[in-house]
Formats: sequence, structure tokens, C-alpha cells
Amino acid sequence: MTSAQRTSIPWIPMAATALLWGSAFTAIQVALPDYSPAAIALLRMAITVVLLLPCLFLGRIGRLRRADALRMAAFGLTGMTAYQVLLCAGEQSVDAGTAAMLIAASPVFTTVLGMAFLGDRPGRRGLAGLGVALAGALTVAVTSGGGSGSLMGALLVLGAAATQATSFALQKPLLKRYSGAECVFYGSLFGMLPLLPLAPGAVGQIAAADGHRTLAVLWLGVGCTAMAFWTWSRTLRATTASTASLVLYAVPVAALGLDAVFLGNLPSLDAAVGGLLVLTGVAVAAVRRAPKAPEPVAERELAGSRR
Repeated sequence: MTSAQRTSIPWIPMAATALLWGSAFTAIQVALPDYSPAAIALLRMAITVVLLLPCLFLGRIGRLRRADALRMAAFGLTGMTAYQVLLCAGEQSVDAGTAAMLIAASPVFTTVLGMAFLGDRPGRRGLAGLGVALAGALTVAVTSGGGSGSLMGALLVLGAAATQATSFALQKPLLKRYSGAECVFYGSLFGMLPLLPLAPGAVGQIAAADGHRTLAVLWLGVGCTAMAFWTWSRTLRATTASTASLVLYAVPVAALGLDAVFLGNLPSLDAAVGGLLVLTGVAVAAVRRAPKAPEPVAERELAGSRR
């Protein structure tokens, strides 16, 4: 695609992606009274796998190479199993908007991992931005303990952010050989494995749950994963990777709005200020750490992102 073809910003698919990813936090809260965190995670991954199976049969999802199986399994266990279970467990006592603001701090953990294991040097500006983001995340966590949820719940969500960052580090080499859809499909398959013993209990929860709570679980797989991947792919095809990345900053805003509209939850002033610090710090660090690789490479890495 030429630069002339990429000048217009695809606002509709970008907004749709932010809303779909942001709605995941609210959907989890709706489902939680009748479903356990593990059941939500298992059912969400199962729905995703079922929806992507036609792509496998049509050849749009290729075979997983044996040499990549271990890394893909690690990606699934961190980015699918641990991330979703920790997030759902945290949202038992932390509202959806607060959880979204805490997850936005994931780049802090990504940078720490890069410094520790990959020799990355984010520079002074990058470190300053990440320091601001970390301060914001701690502010949100501490203030959540006194108002919208418990401190333990906030720490669980921060743990989810850390596991998400770990999964991004594991996924990055895979995106040189696999599409985002392939990573989601195989990651979900591996992510389901440790939760399969809980499948009978999850089925039992479906039978006992209220209909709207089951619809929320279904929405997590259909809307927040499958539909969001499609709108995200359209965004990447229509604009540059740097412009598309703005969606990631809009997700907490969308989550806050949806949480207020559907559940009537509003963050405290301190938590809102902390969330703003998170987004500001991450934005400053991202500007400093903008990739110098050709645009198609950046797009391929962004294609594997998910909420």
C-alpha cells in the first residue's frame, strides 16, 4: 500500500476495536457472579478456537512448526491462561475501568523484561515516561483498595499486566513466522490445556447461570476476540502502525465509559489521576522507543496484539 493510500485515518474500525477490547473488562464483571475466573478464561478460549477452526480448514491458519511449539505453549500459558485468570480474579473486587487503567501499565513490565533479558536501553526519556506510568499504576492500585475494590484485586490485575508483558516478549519472535490469527489460535489451544480438568465445572456453571451472564461470556469470545481481531486487522491495513497504536490508549477510556454506562461504576478522583499518569507515561516512553524497523514489520507485530 502506498503512502498516498494510507493518509486517511480509519476512525470507524479504530473506534470499533477500542470499544470491543474495552468491553471485555465490563463483560467479565457481568459474568463473574455466576462464573469463576477459570471458567470464564476456559470458555473464552474455547469459543475463540471454535470460531477460528474454519480458518484452519480453509488453510488461512498454517501448521505449527515443531521447533516453535515450546515458545507458542509458553505464550499461551502466559498471555491466555495466566493473563485471563488473573484479570478475572482481580475484577472480582476491582471495577472494570480501574482494571483497564492498570492493564495499560503493561508496557512498563515489557520494558523491564527487555532491559533484563534483551539488553534494551530505553534511554532517559523512556525511563522517565515509564517511571511516571509506574507511579500512576501504583496510585490506581492503592486508591482502589479504599474505594472501588480491594488492594489484593488491584495487585492481581497488575499481575495480569505483568503476564501480558511476558507473553508479548515470547510472542515477538513468533510474529516473524506466524500471523496474529495463528498466534491467537494456537495460543488459545495451549492456554486451554491446564484448564481442561475444570471443563465439567464450567459446563455446570453454564447450566446454572443467568442468561445475560452467559451472553457476557459468549461476547468475550465472539466480540472481544474474534470481531476485535477483524476490526484490528482492517485498521492495520488502512493506516500506519504508529497511528493504529492509538487504539491501545483508547481502550481504558472505552472501558471506563462502558463501565459507567452499563454498571454505574465511576473511578475515584485519585484513581482517575493515576490512570491519566499511566497513559501519559506510556505515551512518552512510546515516543522515545518508536521502532525504526520498516512499517510492515511493525504492523505484523501489532497484528498479534489483543485484549
